[in-house]
Amino acid sequence: MTSTVSAKHLAASAAFFFNRLIPLLLLAGFVPAHAAYKCTIDGALTYTDRPCGSESMTLPVAPASRSGTSEDSLHREKAEIARLQRLREQRERQDQQIRDLAARGAAARERKCRSLSLQLRWREEDLRDATLKEEHKARVRARRAAEKLAQECQ
Repeated sequence: MTSTVSAKHLAASAAFFFNRLIPLLLLAGFVPAHAAYKCTIDGALTYTDRPCGSESMTLPVAPASRSGTSEDSLHREKAEIARLQRLREQRERQDQQIRDLAARGAAARERKCRSLSLQLRWREEDLRDATLKEEHKARVRARRAAEKLAQECQ
């Protein structure tokens, strides 16, 4: 159950990341670079985005490097999202298989315990109905049935 909660939390975090953060990062790549100016105003050095007079000096601004077009990066991001989605679905299927196996195992154990409990009850009935000659064997069978039930179901 813990792994399911963790997987759901991870999926929610990934969805938030891809739905909110990536578009913002993509938009940040489209912000054009502006010129920067170095000015001296009243003896103080300042930097602005507008020329401040005849003494202003234009500073070179390096253009933002782009490793590919926005369509290429969008395609890569969509492929990554699809890959993460497939991994999440695979993990969920595996978790469900584990839960199913555990439930089947618990059901089988419960059936076996009920069967052993019934056998013990029958052995105790046999002991009560046993004749003096059969009493020792019936007592041993009842004790063994009780031990088996205790070993299997405790």
